Amino acid sequence: MHTAQQLLRMLATFDPGDALVFSLYLDLRPQTTGENPALRTAQIFLKDRTRAIEKTLLPRGQALDDFRSDVARMQRFFDEHAEPWLSGVALFACHRHQLFEVLETGVPFENQLVLEPLPDLFQLARLIDEQETAVVALVDTNTARLFVTRRGFLQEVAGADEDPFYYRQRNTGGLNQKRYQRRVENRRLDFAREMAATLETLVTREGATRVILAGDAVALPLLHRALSPQLEPLVSEQVMRLDIRTPAASVQEEVAPLLAQIEEDESHSITNRLMEAVREQGLGVIGPQETRDALTHGQAETLILAGEAPLDAQERNELVHLAILSGAGVETVQGHDQLRDAGGVGALLRYRLSWV
Repeated sequence: MHTAQQLLRMLATFDPGDALVFSLYLDLRPQTTGENPALRTAQIFLKDRTRAIEKTLLPRGQALDDFRSDVARMQRFFDEHAEPWLSGVALFACHRHQLFEVLETGVPFENQLVLEPLPDLFQLARLIDEQETAVVALVDTNTARLFVTRRGFLQEVAGADEDPFYYRQRNTGGLNQKRYQRRVENRRLDFAREMAATLETLVTREGATRVILAGDAVALPLLHRALSPQLEPLVSEQVMRLDIRTPAASVQEEVAPLLAQIEEDESHSITNRLMEAVREQGLGVIGPQETRDALTHGQAETLILAGEAPLDAQERNELVHLAILSGAGVETVQGHDQLRDAGGVGALLRYRLSWV
């Protein structure tokens, strides 16, 4: 099964020839009102869109046969695999080339179904940008619970714990009491170092780009000090006084808005950097044509797209394809007035344009 990043790269290089490709994004959350609150409105959307697209392919032909085969396979997937806990799904299909790729998510997409010569990759690129893999460490002085959040899902993985006997505050009197307290503190430090090493291994294994530390006020500073210089820059936030027994669902409720705010702040920071680069260094461009030219010539380091950009879906998708094929990153940003007013799209450059 592909990761989201692998799927994005694979689809960007997929060549369907003269065939057409289905790109489907769905919000699978059930509606919460009406006569049937468990009904997923995505089911109605999918049925209506496939009927509308089929009319454009009548009365017969290879494209219609391919279309009906893909629709039947998509319907089988939703009948058999669309679990209640899913909030979103992205699906790409091209019967003629045996393409059928599915990505399940814990966050919803905007409902979209298109049949075009190339896969539509904007929402997939936005998911990768906004839902970076993060590791959450929930700790106290002798216990740790570790979580990985990816694509809106939060999964608990094995943590570490020690016998709390060694950490209890006991009054042994005189020198024995001082010796005992040093022993407790040393064990706490040892546990923090062990946890830091475990955390670093998990971050490396999962390819995480962010770390959230949560727990009590005694354990967090010890763990933070034990982190390596390589791991320290990834620590985005600390959540104090989150109990070690907190249910996983509550951990996710606590962490999700923090990660969303971190992503929003970072996207605005990158967009501000674009504005400065355009004004001061010549290492940025703004506007659809200027951005397209930079991507085409391999000059762009990061494509930046405003959610409110006045681009049609095809223009936006072409820019995303160019970015992926040229090795540029894709950053999406919401609510940045300067970028929106300047055309909604720009790029940070790897090197100055030749005329600068």
